[in-house]
Amino acid sequence: MSSLAFPNPSLSARWADPSLYASTARRCLAAFALSALAGCALAPDPITPEEHYQRARDDQGVLEASYLPVKGPLTIEEAIARALKYNYDAQLAKTEVSLQERQLDLALSQMLPRIAANAGYNWRNNDNAAASVSERTKIQSLEPSFSEEPGHRTADIQFSWNLLDIGVSYFQAKQQGYRAFVAVERRRKVLDGIVKEVEGTYWKAMAADKLIPPIEDALARAERVLEASRQAHKDELQAPLVALDFQQSMLQVIGQLRRMRNELRSARVQLATLVNAPPSTELATEPVEDPMQIPKVVLDRSQLEALGLALRPELREEAYQEKISRQDIYKEMIKMMPAIGILGSLNYDSNKYLTNNTWGELGVRATVNLVGIIQGPQAIKMARASVDVAHARRLALSVAVLTQVNMGFQNYLNSLDNLEAAARIQKVQQQIATASNNASIAQAQSDAERVRRTLTAMIAEMERYRAIVDLHTTLANLYTAVGIDIVPPSADFNDLDALTVQVKQSIADWEAGRLPSIEIPASPAVSGDPAQAPSIAAPPPSQSGDETPKAISESAGGGINRPQI
Repeated sequence: MSSLAFPNPSLSARWADPSLYASTARRCLAAFALSALAGCALAPDPITPEEHYQRARDDQGVLEASYLPVKGPLTIEEAIARALKYNYDAQLAKTEVSLQERQLDLALSQMLPRIAANAGYNWRNNDNAAASVSERTKIQSLEPSFSEEPGHRTADIQFSWNLLDIGVSYFQAKQQGYRAFVAVERRRKVLDGIVKEVEGTYWKAMAADKLIPPIEDALARAERVLEASRQAHKDELQAPLVALDFQQSMLQVIGQLRRMRNELRSARVQLATLVNAPPSTELATEPVEDPMQIPKVVLDRSQLEALGLALRPELREEAYQEKISRQDIYKEMIKMMPAIGILGSLNYDSNKYLTNNTWGELGVRATVNLVGIIQGPQAIKMARASVDVAHARRLALSVAVLTQVNMGFQNYLNSLDNLEAAARIQKVQQQIATASNNASIAQAQSDAERVRRTLTAMIAEMERYRAIVDLHTTLANLYTAVGIDIVPPSADFNDLDALTVQVKQSIADWEAGRLPSIEIPASPAVSGDPAQAPSIAAPPPSQSGDETPKAISESAGGGINRPQI
């Protein structure tokens, strides 16, 4: 049998030369070494302390530049509106909603066909020649020839569309749409937390405006009386036990007043931070004519529970999470199907030996993952188990929500009782202080005893204000536990004046006990008189705000008009 003979003996000798292979190996080793060195050079450098300090100065400058002065005394509705508009936590939640929406747009684009354009230039240092050998005789039948130029340009546009990828991308897009709604519910939770925090802090700041000046005067008088008592004890003008007992009583009262004063001062700083004012700003709150005009709301506990299960953002988030998990079932079913793809391309080649330099191609390809058919049922079972876990998690969270609603309702009732008791104690202490002042004027009582009783009366007044603060705070906590928004996320947060008006109306509804008018199906297990819980139609959502994601709109009761994907 004849062997294959090279028509060009020099070519055969060239490839038989061992030095050629050694040279090629050295080149490959050098390329590998350069790649390894480049990889070692990619090690990141830590941030230097100077860079940290510079970053801190830059961040502080940005924060200080964003501060907005407060003009005039601050009302509760202005404080809440400013916090909702300028608070960084609220802005972060809004940004996260926008991010999820952009990811939704990206997920929708995954359903489009793949179109790729390529262009290039190919070159070699000799002709791409080849010889033909007879299959039967193993003898070269033709002399070496070539049909390709050593250098030529190529270009093509390739089109592919896989029906399996379309199906998977469809359910992935639905999952991302639900994640966008999850971001909205998380934003609702952030806004509700801000409202609750501002509500408690504002009333503490209002108490600070009312009580800190007289507390400072009373502490100054108390320190003078305490110093006089110490001097009298040192000069042995009083019995030691009597003097020490008086000093102990005065120190306890002074310590309690100082703790209350420091708490009120902290409330001012916290309120300034919440409304995006410099922390050192001495904010003044709008004085209330009669702080005892407290909201006494009549609410139906069963209706609050039903609203809590329907409106709480955490439960709505878990409902969306269950829907997200359910899409995985459909995706696993789709993956078990044959992958049918449509392929096409438009091609160009500048090779002058081609008869047709431009041509088109079109084809259909079907692929079946045989291993996927075996793994598919197990993947579907796992996806169904994920749905069951999400459902069980939502039920567990529902129990926690019901507990929070009932605790919030009970805390509100307790705060009413505490305020009534604090008002009675303050009234008695005020009468004692008045009688003590009269006795001191008539010289029937020492000035030291009069100061001590005055301080005790002031503590009682502070306890009454604390009870008022607790009442407003517990009412806000109750509505937050139910999931009632003071403003819907679709409100125009850019218009501060309109937002303030809307917050003021919502506060009036809260204090009147008016709940959102949401149709709740009747249940035999629900008891109570619905007439005890008057409802009011929620105001329509704003149409001018750019705060709302383009695929999402919120009703005032917290309902969402869901887009169709």
